[in-house]
Amino acid sequence: MEKGKISVIIPVYNGRPWLEECVESVLAQTFQNFEVLILDDSSTDGTSGLAETLAERDARVRLIRREKQGVSSARNQGIDETDGEYVTFVDADDKIDRRMLEVLLNCLEKEKSDIALCDYIKWSGKNTENSGDDREYCVKTVNKKTYLSDYLLMGNTRCWSVLYRRSAIGKIRFRERLTIGEDMMFLVDILPNVARVSITDYKGYFYRINENGAMLRPFTPSYMDEIRSWRFAEHIISWDYPDLKPRVNSILAVSAMLAAGKLAALSKEERSRCRRYVEDCQRTVKEALEVRGARALLPAGYGIKTALFAAWPDLYLDLYHRWKR
Repeated sequence: MEKGKISVIIPVYNGRPWLEECVESVLAQTFQNFEVLILDDSSTDGTSGLAETLAERDARVRLIRREKQGVSSARNQGIDETDGEYVTFVDADDKIDRRMLEVLLNCLEKEKSDIALCDYIKWSGKNTENSGDDREYCVKTVNKKTYLSDYLLMGNTRCWSVLYRRSAIGKIRFRERLTIGEDMMFLVDILPNVARVSITDYKGYFYRINENGAMLRPFTPSYMDEIRSWRFAEHIISWDYPDLKPRVNSILAVSAMLAAGKLAALSKEERSRCRRYVEDCQRTVKEALEVRGARALLPAGYGIKTALFAAWPDLYLDLYHRWKR
């Protein structure tokens, strides 16, 4: 491990249109002691050639060509192949503000925290949105249970826009069998290594709005990973923090309803072929809401939705299908 250095890990697959802007945003940082590792997951659009050119321009940029195994596998290899005292992940279609590394490192060092996270800007990729955030920022440092209850379980489950001490990651790695929810599970899995978390309102990360993003596509069996990931999380969190069990189960029920919504978009014939997924969603909702206190924590409107789906799943899916049409 090289003390004081930040390892910036960028997994990419067919990201040629965006990769250069992403890497240049890292190279333009006010904090300059970093390495950039690009992990190309067997791209077919010339990404690898572009990444090689970027590496030739700056010795801090390195390229690893890999067999296509997915973003979690790429991030894991990135952790293993880098040696910075600190680690951060940047998606290849996003970019970071010029101060992001400096701000988050200052948070870690001044607050003696294990991870630091900043806010982000939803970005369509237009140059007019490149202003960044030069305002003074506020920092709040909390213990891991407060981070879990007030941030992670409130929807802040992204692994990017976060700077980690390598010691907080330790031997923990992303769960490669998950295609949705892997970010959240990584954050849950590292909690035993975390004592303090710093959260800042500084907006240092530009998150590109992707119309073809995973959550916007039609139903595929991988959508069930959202349920699987929250089942894993429920087991871990409920063991260590039993008072948070109702909260996690309310989220688990909502995750099942989101998957059911994707199933509802299918035709009746397609839904019939996906019967086991419908039944899994129904079973998940029922079991989650049997936990005392979970139903009361459902978001507005989900009380009626979950009751209808749990009792008459086919009717719910038909009604939802017609409403969406």
